[in-house]
Amino acid sequence: TAGALNIITRQPTFQPEANLEASYGERGLREYRGTISGPLQDDVLAGRLNVFDSSTDGAVENLQDGARLGDADSQGLRGQLLWTPNPDFSARLIADYAEQNEAGNVLLVNHYSSQTRKRAKFFGYPLAEPDPYQRETRIDAPGHPQTLQNGVSLELNWDLDEAMRFTSITAYRDWDYRANRDTDSTALSVIQSETELGHRQFSQEWRLSGTAGSSIDYVAGLYYLRQQLDRGIDTEFGKDAAPWFVGDQLEQLKKLYGITFTDPKQVPAVLLDGARQRYDGEQKGDSRAIFGQLSWRPIDPLELTGGLRYSQERKDAWISRDASNLAPLTGLPPVFQSGGQLLRDIALGGGYYREDSIEEDNVSSLLSASYRFSDAVMGYVSWSRGYKAGGINFDVVGPFTAPTFEPERATSLELGMKTRFWDERALLDLAVYQTDVDNYQALTYSPPTSMFAPPLRDNLINVGKVRLRGIELDSAWQLTPRLTGRLGLAWSDARYRSFPNAPCPPESGSGQWTCDLSGERLYNAPEWNLSSGLDHTHPLPYGLEAYSGVDYSFRTGYSGTLEGGEGSYQPSYGLTNLRLGLRSQDRTWEVEGWVRNVFDRQYITAVYSLLGSGDYGVMTGAERTVGTTVRLRY
Repeated sequence: TAGALNIITRQPTFQPEANLEASYGERGLREYRGTISGPLQDDVLAGRLNVFDSSTDGAVENLQDGARLGDADSQGLRGQLLWTPNPDFSARLIADYAEQNEAGNVLLVNHYSSQTRKRAKFFGYPLAEPDPYQRETRIDAPGHPQTLQNGVSLELNWDLDEAMRFTSITAYRDWDYRANRDTDSTALSVIQSETELGHRQFSQEWRLSGTAGSSIDYVAGLYYLRQQLDRGIDTEFGKDAAPWFVGDQLEQLKKLYGITFTDPKQVPAVLLDGARQRYDGEQKGDSRAIFGQLSWRPIDPLELTGGLRYSQERKDAWISRDASNLAPLTGLPPVFQSGGQLLRDIALGGGYYREDSIEEDNVSSLLSASYRFSDAVMGYVSWSRGYKAGGINFDVVGPFTAPTFEPERATSLELGMKTRFWDERALLDLAVYQTDVDNYQALTYSPPTSMFAPPLRDNLINVGKVRLRGIELDSAWQLTPRLTGRLGLAWSDARYRSFPNAPCPPESGSGQWTCDLSGERLYNAPEWNLSSGLDHTHPLPYGLEAYSGVDYSFRTGYSGTLEGGEGSYQPSYGLTNLRLGLRSQDRTWEVEGWVRNVFDRQYITAVYSLLGSGDYGVMTGAERTVGTTVRLRY
């Protein structure tokens, strides 16, 4: 919905250069980065290598065994070769590898539902009042996520003549994620899960760009993308699972089946202990597109641009669920045999298999005009019609969620101005925008399929209509020859225009699963964002220079989930960072001391749903950290 981000990295250079950087901070923070670039064959072949390694100690204490959780380390490298056999042709080969490991990854509970509190009370398990900022948890199986990714791309550029260039970009990337998790987020042996995700993609783009005379620029091309996503989730139930899952349904069990439980030991552990639930799935997708864009300057200060893109999408997927390793119920009293089978059906689900496919096409378009009123002032207006492909829900679906979801289409209008003034010591960009989205895609929270089953998550639904509008300001100021400032401010009014089938907040007391959120604010959309900073330099004798800087950022609060349940709100927060350093005036070396989150503000970076209906876990932002960084450049 927000558009695309185009990142252009530095090419290999035919002049030797090198950069080294090392950072050390509190709580075991270690970061190392290095770059080397230069010629391998004069004016014909050059190479560039980037490497990084970082690690930090965990900040969460596991009260179960006293261990620290959240240790993280990552490593990676990226190599490039640039071949220029003649002035009209170049080839750029890029390959990269990255690995990330986390020891004891954990979500900190921010809210327990009444369902979970009833279960804990029946079990006699003490639940501490949620306070994620204490950075304490009590779990029996900390997670250990691992992420691996590799990529390779080849870009060929051939200048057919002085006014036309042909470009080919061929790329492949894979991504693998492995993680185990204590799904119940307690010290009890209820559920542990192992997740395996794999993604593979291949893309090919051919593009022709150039000029026609002095007033026309153009680009036209073809694009192809092939993707495959594999998913496997293995869930194992422990000895405490059976009494845990019946703990909030004691009255219903007595009313419907005549079963009375007063002690968790009365619930046979064999009903679920050792049982396994396995989800498997695969999705393949093909995307094809033809596109073109033309810019025309009928008079020197005016530029008009138009573009079209025709896309075709096809996706095919299957998903399955199976239960295994079930102990026989023979030998148990008849009431436990019938009730136990019901509990298994609810907790594990029966066999499930689904195949789906979608095919769709779309025409996207762009119209824009810019006018340069002077060398220092330029205004522009743009209109665009964008598209985000529909898809297939990669999970079990219920009556409130369809197996597939529709494509998202956004119509955007933007009016802006870019200026330089104050003897070109100040830059100011201002933009006003509105985007109307039809069939906005949102992660849903659906009702359970039966009285005792948990709610369904991890599926997408279409919101009827969403409107995003706002104002953005970005500026930079040369306040004195030695002092520079920057200020960015954004106001956003993001609302559901039509969302009559939204999920209600858990435990809302309405007795309904769907609510009308039309007119309410969009989730994950703060109303205000601010970023600002000051940088100062001071020359010293012997070719030295002292420098300092302060950064401040602020964002207002917003709901972190679609349903907006208690405990899912992310409050407003502001962060201040300071730095003070010494360097050579030619910047060949520098030593910097820094403090991040100077005032040790407590804040939440992400919200996730946990096992119980209305349980939420969060990830907290980093505490105040003091450190130093050394940089060398050649």
